[in-house]
Amino acid sequence: MLVSTPSASTRSRSPPIFSLARRALFLLALPAATAAAQADSGWHTTVEANASLLFGAVRQTLTASALSLAHDDDRFAASASIRFRYGESEDDARNTFVSSRGWLLSGTGDFLPKSRVSPFFFVTSEASLEKRIDNRSSGGAGAKWTFAKSATGSASVSLALLGERTKALSDSAIPIARLVRWSWRAKTEQRVGEKLTLSHVTFYAPQADAPSNYTITSTSSGAYALNAKMALTITFNDNYDSKARSRGALSNNDGALLFGLRSTF
Repeated sequence: MLVSTPSASTRSRSPPIFSLARRALFLLALPAATAAAQADSGWHTTVEANASLLFGAVRQTLTASALSLAHDDDRFAASASIRFRYGESEDDARNTFVSSRGWLLSGTGDFLPKSRVSPFFFVTSEASLEKRIDNRSSGGAGAKWTFAKSATGSASVSLALLGERTKALSDSAIPIARLVRWSWRAKTEQRVGEKLTLSHVTFYAPQADAPSNYTITSTSSGAYALNAKMALTITFNDNYDSKARSRGALSNNDGALLFGLRSTF
């Protein structure tokens, strides 16, 4: 959750939230120099900047940005992305502290992506202040089944097996954890009319030999096209990690509602 009580290590004056917002908006200009070359090669770039602001008795701010590169044809699809988020909150004494900070790197490869059944592989690496993770890296492979597809949308499920290494933040006595997980994914996307696109994806990843240790990552979003390259977005992220509290997190669950702008080249 975005609201959290500051610890001794986080109760300090942090850089203004607007500096991160400026960086996120700067990302929107990055793809312009390479857009023409990517169009010829079949690659495209997507940049997104998001923010939320709560005020009143307690002020909370959160900004997020993402940059992704993707290629798709009949035989192979590949993508790579990097995501950042940063949030600040105030306590009852109006002291500002960092309540959210993290990043996520990911890469995927999908063979025969337009087939009903397609094999894939992936790698990820992330850090999260909320979940008290210094680094979590994973990699695996699986298969996707697209059971519904039309000119305006699609729906699919997938199953993968992955290896994972998790290192807690340095103020935790939790040892490095190495384990194997199953990863189940459900994904759907639907275009409504000419302007609106709705999408949802949920990952459920239980430990292979201890299902009570699991993570759930759920993202629901809507995008309203302003033109062929720009869209207004609303995104709801909801994450659950059954071991987060054991690493010192205030809750196993955290989530955010974000509003933003997406640009695709």
